[in-house]
Amino acid sequence: MQPSTLHTPFGEVAFQKFGSGPRLLIAFHGFSEAGSAFAEMGVILEGSCTLYAIDLPFHGSTRWQGADYRPAQLAALVEALLEREGRPHFEAIGHSLGARLWLHLLPEFRGRIEGLYLLAPDGLQTRWMYLVEWMPAGFRRGLIPFLSHPGWLLSLAKALHRTRLIGRFLLQYLRVHLSEAGRRRRLLHTWLALSHFRLSKGKARCLIRQAGLPVLVLLGDKDQLVKPETIRHALKGLKNVRIEEINATHRSICRVAAPWIERGGWQ
Repeated sequence: MQPSTLHTPFGEVAFQKFGSGPRLLIAFHGFSEAGSAFAEMGVILEGSCTLYAIDLPFHGSTRWQGADYRPAQLAALVEALLEREGRPHFEAIGHSLGARLWLHLLPEFRGRIEGLYLLAPDGLQTRWMYLVEWMPAGFRRGLIPFLSHPGWLLSLAKALHRTRLIGRFLLQYLRVHLSEAGRRRRLLHTWLALSHFRLSKGKARCLIRQAGLPVLVLLGDKDQLVKPETIRHALKGLKNVRIEEINATHRSICRVAAPWIERGGWQ
């Protein structure tokens, strides 16, 4: 592993490099994780692949300057890594939030991404979160001062849990990520950024179809956050998409996916 930093107009972006093999992989991690989430995968793949894992804005050791981030900024980070390697083509890996981000970058790298791996992808099951998902950016910014003092929101979440409108998992998720100032900052600024990465079933299908590249979707059979049946339904009928369910949780899938990626799992 080689930790390093990209010096960009947007801030200091941390990344880790694993291996030096001929296949070039660039990975985006999930929410509340960091590039180190791919460390075990990097060790497994180091003989056959060169894997770059970025710490996304507001995560890990990255020091991002803005209040949010946009697809063009992430594309610039990817271009900087490609320039380091002197290669125009690569394969992309996205876990959870990272999968959503890669889907939005597909038009930026059309013809240059040789394969896409989506691990427990986020954004294809909105349900009651639909209103939050599509809330305008300006309205989101206006809510930030109120969300910075989360007592009322946690009380609301408890009430919703008592009436079974939200599950225990989501209630605990909010408790964890709103409990401390640094975690709240990460959650709120990522939420702001998501106004530039809106996703629906229809949009995801359109982005994948237009990209025309092989896509492997891996889903964990023990994942409490992303339900396999929902993703299968959302992507059903796309000829360039292969969907597999494997023995993994939402977090362990980054490690368990390594053999699939090593052999080019869409083959």
